[in-house]
Amino acid sequence: MNKQLIAAPLLLSLAGIAAAQSSVTLYGIVDAGVTYRSNERVGSAGAYAGHSSVGLTTGNLSGSRWGIKGSEDLGGGMRALFVLENGFDITNGTSGQGGRQFGRQAFVGVGSDRYGTITLGRQYTSLDDFVSPVGPSSFIGGFGAHAGDIDDLDQTARVDSAIKYTSANYSGFTFGALYGFGGQPGSMKQRNTWSVGAAYAAGPLRVGVGYERSDNSKTGATDPTAGKWQSTDDGLFNSSINEGYASAQSQQVIATGATYDFGPAVVGVNYSNVQYRSGAQSLFSGHATFNVAGVFTRWNVQPQTQLFAGYSYTRGSDVDGIDNRAQYHNVTLGAVYDLSKRTSVYLLGAYQHASGTTLDALGRPVAATASVSDKANGHSSDSRSQAIVSLGLRQKF
Repeated sequence: MNKQLIAAPLLLSLAGIAAAQSSVTLYGIVDAGVTYRSNERVGSAGAYAGHSSVGLTTGNLSGSRWGIKGSEDLGGGMRALFVLENGFDITNGTSGQGGRQFGRQAFVGVGSDRYGTITLGRQYTSLDDFVSPVGPSSFIGGFGAHAGDIDDLDQTARVDSAIKYTSANYSGFTFGALYGFGGQPGSMKQRNTWSVGAAYAAGPLRVGVGYERSDNSKTGATDPTAGKWQSTDDGLFNSSINEGYASAQSQQVIATGATYDFGPAVVGVNYSNVQYRSGAQSLFSGHATFNVAGVFTRWNVQPQTQLFAGYSYTRGSDVDGIDNRAQYHNVTLGAVYDLSKRTSVYLLGAYQHASGTTLDALGRPVAATASVSDKANGHSSDSRSQAIVSLGLRQKF
């Protein structure tokens, strides 16, 4: 009897230790707002018409999501981990990212505070990991994304079948690399994606730099579906900004950014270079280049109130005889009021003006049209200008 009394607390203690060594967490964000768009194109390529609209939209300040993440202590400073994250549209309950069950992220891996982490599955690129945290969307929401999120700093794209290494933190310096297997028989290059990135943080200063490249498998001379994009990196062609280049042989992004925290206010700057190179069956020739520069700020007026503003300029290149290159000016303003640590109300606004000429989805020269934000909460205009205003509510759990 005495042995049992002694053993019982010991077993309870061991159970507590085991529980402390592993954890599973349910988390998420629900974001919805009433949104006005001054112009939204409807119809199919070559027959678009534009109208204003008012409706309920999701993911205006932050993408709506729910996820499960877990870790287990393996001993010796090692741990196993996983993340399963679903994106969804709160207005109708459907899954985002093409209807995938865990379209935002789905990976498993092992990590060490000393050596870093290796993960396998559907993931963000290393450019996303190191540059997006100092990009506009991380501070001023999705409406602050560069035109059409052409450089993926709003993290619209993910990579399937990817293996990624992310280093430990070495006195403020971190780095990483990703490779997405194309899975194309007879070719290690087709459909693949690879990315590298690095960041440095010291006091109020944070700097990030990254590179990513994706190859298309739908540009072979004998491919009956040539002219479309197919790669491990999806979500790259979401708007009128770059839909004319979805037949590219490859796409690459070079990006960098920095933020400085002055206390009540954070100021950030960023630059990216996006290139689309043509292949045998591309609907354009040569290579198209877009250069993007931006600046933004977020000001904590009070502990519960933040104001923010951002501006970006996107400039295309002369391609396929186009000598009046496309240009896009984007301005974002907003305010967020925290009702609690988890619940906020927001008012967001963005305006974009386009000029010059670009290519449409059929590869034909057309007048450049505006496209605020990304495909999750923005819809391309059929005119030179577009304004979006949203009043909404966001809750985190």
